[in-house]
Amino acid sequence: MMTRLRMMGQAGKAVSYVFLGLNHTARFASNVARNVGNGISNKGLFDLELSADGGHVIKELKNQTGSQVIDILEQMDNFGIHTITISKNHGVSDDNRK
Repeated sequence: MMTRLRMMGQAGKAVSYVFLGLNHTARFASNVARNVGNGISNKGLFDLELSADGGHVIKELKNQTGSQVIDILEQMDNFGIHTITISKNHGVSDDNRK
């Protein structure tokens, strides 16, 4: 009886390790696919001018990718930004990777 329970426990542990490995493999594949997709969709670069109430320029950002612009637009209310001026840039570098 104890031998059978021990074998069942070991089999259950082996199955859990298999599913853990599958989970990590799927997560890795998901990250790779997301990074490849971002690399393809982030071809254009933009210059941004962030302004507060009254038109005071808070910050100027150069060479931002499309996903970075979307992140800034989603977070603008958290930082008191009321206006964002976006202009197309034909640069090559990225301010956030210095």
